Amino acid sequence: MTSSPQQPSVSLPTWDHLSSSSDEALFKAFEDTPYRFPSPWLINPVSIRRIATDAVMRTTIPIPAVRRVLGADQMSGIIIDYIPGRTLAHCWPALTFWQRVRIIWIIRGYIRQLRRVRPTKAGSRALFPGPVANEPEECIGPMFTEYGAGPFASYEELTAWFMHKLDVNRRVTKYPPESQRMAFDSSLPLVLTHLDLHPNNVIVGDDGRVWLIDWETAGFYPQWFEYASMRAGWDILGRWKLIGWALNTGALL
Repeated sequence: MTSSPQQPSVSLPTWDHLSSSSDEALFKAFEDTPYRFPSPWLINPVSIRRIATDAVMRTTIPIPAVRRVLGADQMSGIIIDYIPGRTLAHCWPALTFWQRVRIIWIIRGYIRQLRRVRPTKAGSRALFPGPVANEPEECIGPMFTEYGAGPFASYEELTAWFMHKLDVNRRVTKYPPESQRMAFDSSLPLVLTHLDLHPNNVIVGDDGRVWLIDWETAGFYPQWFEYASMRAGWDILGRWKLIGWALNTGALL
């Protein structure tokens, strides 16, 4: 359960209240809230907790701490710290030029750090694409269909899946001739990827730090997936809409 995009001024329950409430009672409170949250059935608490641990212990990226994992009626969820502040989407128009540059540079640094993170047990198994887990799991997020995809036991299986989708599109759609040369780029390594770096998922905290939230689609994916997944959402920033290049391609320089 995460804070809503507009960061409304609400009366938050105490930790004593949350820790003493049953999972069923907390899901009921979730259903009754007027604010929007990610759907509970899309959340993989185990994966998010692993990501949170890796990100906190092995990077300097501020992310909300996971306080409790919930499970009831085939739904799962998490309780995380509330971060006082405003989403980047909300505060961007009021930022000065140099404040914007600072935030972009910070996020660029976060992406560089994520790309250096390796699975905790990487030495005991091959790195496979998908959520952070001990074995392959279904992949969700903007790079996959609304039904998800996989699981993929290897990079080669992920590549084959995308190439099949491309081949199907060619068969049912009149593609221009140059599209026949299109192929899935598997030349870059699998790296830890947020996969939903939307302005609503970046919080400029009252403490001055830049926080990243909503990690439910994160996992190990081809390096360029981060850029591709940011093609939507950042258009609201006007002439800064090419921010994806600065954050991703620029991070290679």
